[in-house]
Amino acid sequence: MKDLDIYLQPTASIDCDHPLIVKQAVDLTLGCNRNNEKAVRLFYYVRDKCHYNMYTLSADPDDYRSSQILEKGKGWCMPKAILLASLCRAAGIPSRLILTSIRNHKSPPEAVEMMGTNVFFPHVYNHIYLNERWVKAAPTFDFDICERIGVPAVEFDGVNDAILPERDLIGGLYIEYLEEYGIFADVPWKLIYQIGYETYGQDMRTWFK
Repeated sequence: MKDLDIYLQPTASIDCDHPLIVKQAVDLTLGCNRNNEKAVRLFYYVRDKCHYNMYTLSADPDDYRSSQILEKGKGWCMPKAILLASLCRAAGIPSRLILTSIRNHKSPPEAVEMMGTNVFFPHVYNHIYLNERWVKAAPTFDFDICERIGVPAVEFDGVNDAILPERDLIGGLYIEYLEEYGIFADVPWKLIYQIGYETYGQDMRTWFK
């Protein structure tokens, strides 16, 4: 377990020792006997109660602290992954962040126009240590959004990987995972900005207002 300690510690963004985070983790996992059960409850809380909103981009580091994300109850993929990692750590479950890029074939037209592409970077989701192995979990889109746009909501059983699906509910293209850039104990801001500017150019600066 010693090698996993880093994935249980608070960081600048994953303030898992904050009283609000600790209380929420305790409340959500009440009555759970196993980490799998705890992780499942935490996953569904973040998936559905922290509502997805891609227009909450910010350049203020405070907006990416898990305690702040919990209070706001909304965020895009990275804040949601930060919150899930923090709740897991507060519940004694090692968790870390996976940094990737994806292509979303069902992106809203206004998002494609703003970004000039349907490629999304950074896309961040979770690695959770359960049953002596790492399991992937993507709490990105809440159930209501998935139902509205006709895609499967990600379901997590605490055993198997749970990532965004390749196809929508009628078989059309939905999500392509393009590239994985690494696994991190905290948000790798320098790498995100480096790859972001390579991908989007100076337009990225205007998104993080």
